[in-house]
Amino acid sequence: MKLDNTVIIVADLGELKAYKTVKHEDIYNNELKINYSLELIDAEDFIEGRKKLHELKSDANGRRNHGTIEELNVEEEIEKRTLKEVAQDINTIVQQTNPKSLFLAFPKESNKELIENLSQETKAVLKKNLERDLVKADKEKILAYFL
Repeated sequence: MKLDNTVIIVADLGELKAYKTVKHEDIYNNELKINYSLELIDAEDFIEGRKKLHELKSDANGRRNHGTIEELNVEEEIEKRTLKEVAQDINTIVQQTNPKSLFLAFPKESNKELIENLSQETKAVLKKNLERDLVKADKEKILAYFL
């Protein structure tokens, strides 16, 4: 599989890592062998997406955990906002790198919503979309998930 000019993005609601594929050509036993490795081109943390609700809620006097906020609505709003932020960062990376192909891994729970927030330009180059959280996966193993 040719991976020239491919960007791989692994993300969740707390973190995003973007890699570009780097082609390596070697001659082995008089045959041309082509391998690819990943080079980190961007890494983002989504601080609000990582915080627990009890870390965010407080009353007017700054006291915490008084139950004054409807927890479900707050959690949904945080998730929506973070999803839009992740999608915007992905759109920016695609715009800046202009890849031929984009491979994306994002957790199943929010994958559909993330895809809905991507621009048409990003969706046009999205070739593989895995419903998996690979943010903590070893860089050397990420490529194997997409092949």
